[in-house]
Amino acid sequence: MTGPGSRHDEGGTHSELVTSGASTTVEIGSDHAEEPGPPTAARPGRVTSGGRLASPALQGLLALVAYLAIWVLAEALPLVLHPGWAQLDQASPDPNFYTWSLRWWPYAIAHGLNPLHTAQVGAPAGVGLAWVTTIPPLALLVFPLTALAGPVVSFNLLVVAAIPVSGWAAFVLCRRLTRRFWPSLAGGAVYGFSAYEINHIIAGQLNLAFSLLLPLMAYLVVLWWDGRIGPRAFTGLLALTMAVQFYLFIETFADLTAVWLVALLVGYAVAGRTGRPAVARLGGLVGLAYLFAFAIAIPYLAYALAHVPAGFVRPPDRTSLDLASLVVPRPTQTFGLGWLARAGVFSTSSRDGYLGIPLLVIVGWLAASGWSRKLTRFLVVMLPLLILAALGPAVKVDGHQLTGLPWARAWYLPILRSAYPVRIMVFAFLALAVIVALWLAGPARWPWARWLVALAAIAAVAANTPALTLQARTSVPAFITSGEYRNYLAPGETIVVVSGTRNAGMLWQAQTDFYPRLAGGFVNAAIEHGTDLPQPVTELAWGRKPSPRTVRDFRSFARRARLGAILVDASSAGRWPVILRGIGLRGRAVGGVIVYPTRAAR
Repeated sequence: MTGPGSRHDEGGTHSELVTSGASTTVEIGSDHAEEPGPPTAARPGRVTSGGRLASPALQGLLALVAYLAIWVLAEALPLVLHPGWAQLDQASPDPNFYTWSLRWWPYAIAHGLNPLHTAQVGAPAGVGLAWVTTIPPLALLVFPLTALAGPVVSFNLLVVAAIPVSGWAAFVLCRRLTRRFWPSLAGGAVYGFSAYEINHIIAGQLNLAFSLLLPLMAYLVVLWWDGRIGPRAFTGLLALTMAVQFYLFIETFADLTAVWLVALLVGYAVAGRTGRPAVARLGGLVGLAYLFAFAIAIPYLAYALAHVPAGFVRPPDRTSLDLASLVVPRPTQTFGLGWLARAGVFSTSSRDGYLGIPLLVIVGWLAASGWSRKLTRFLVVMLPLLILAALGPAVKVDGHQLTGLPWARAWYLPILRSAYPVRIMVFAFLALAVIVALWLAGPARWPWARWLVALAAIAAVAANTPALTLQARTSVPAFITSGEYRNYLAPGETIVVVSGTRNAGMLWQAQTDFYPRLAGGFVNAAIEHGTDLPQPVTELAWGRKPSPRTVRDFRSFARRARLGAILVDASSAGRWPVILRGIGLRGRAVGGVIVYPTRAAR
């Protein structure tokens, strides 16, 4: 016995096959299993579409190519044309931090260093990284490219790939359930091009934008339920996927654990008497997979729990979903409707939950037309539960709190208080992807109306998509790219980087393969409040000129950190040459950088 049933046909077991012409849709856990009928040209593993046969693998490749083409042509073409340029949102610290992370993990492993603590930034004390998202799975995956072409190239190509591969993973899940290419393509687009995905990739947050593991876990569940893989293979693959998700982003892993628990309870409730034993077996296998996943994650988890940073807090009321954000687009995307632009007063993080009205119409339509099917009931029940969880401690509409929620205090507990409730919406988008695919692949009544609504749903999401924030040139100066820094800095010398580019120091350090040490660097807003500059350096720019106390504090810091030089980005130097000259430092311009030796290291 390899799953809940014993048949191994493509349709699977404990499934309802609803046929309409040449198309077949599948629902897991239905009351009535029905044979697909006499043999036709559409054999298991293939679908019929206009008389043409296409394998699942080929259709998956076509979906990936389609998503990639749309994303590149619409947004990411500059990253493809100039992969070596650091140009994505250089006013934010996140892109350059993740670029640094792609270099850090291979460097730490190669040099026998603890990858969860670095002395390369934050001199003299260094920085703990256990509660910082340094994306080790992605860093190790693209290490050959990083070693060959540098971390900026790896980062840019990961930005290009994140949305297409996430959409592809959702397509694979939808196609397994529907056996239809076009409905699955639409479902994958709902997930891959969701507001959640777009907002995080525009911010350069690779840990959140790579969301392909979640639909792949659901795909494994469907394979097991259909009897296509046995319990051992299912448990092993699920445990491995969970462990990779843990190392990719701990918060998503924690959210996943809660969602698994709720999903199993809802699944057990809607499965009926005949399906509940299978759901119970599924719960047991998922629990076993968690044990294996924790065994893989225990080195990281043990170190993280032993080094919880002080002040690790994000107010959940600022990181929760506002109900209005489900249908109100961002102010710049409201088609000139001033009243609609003024309605969106909710937090920036709440914009991750934008759905648009057409998607909600599809949910209602499927609920009304397919409530008799268990998979429909499961999805329609799960979706509002996920949205409710994303609300965090209170219900807010357009910035106004209506009422608190019973579990409000839980969001203020240790560890939980650092989470973003709105990030649970990634699971809601996965449920929506499957809902759209099943709805489009349903009975053939009013197909044109269905597709019009589906296209309107995708158009509403696309219209809310902001453009990538790109610079017209790279933010890495020739001083770094040409290797000129070797003539002015000693290996391991501590520096401060002053630039209008956020986290320029971490970016430059990664490009030099950690040649200098960095005083400063911004790794996480919840751990380090302020800029990417050390506080004594930041204070030099306060007021019209540095006070005697400020200068004394800076010199004391320079001695403690053994500061060898201050590098000022000449393209955004501002008042810094005057400030540094005023405290007795003399600089030399070279390769787009002004080098100010401090001699503190000597």
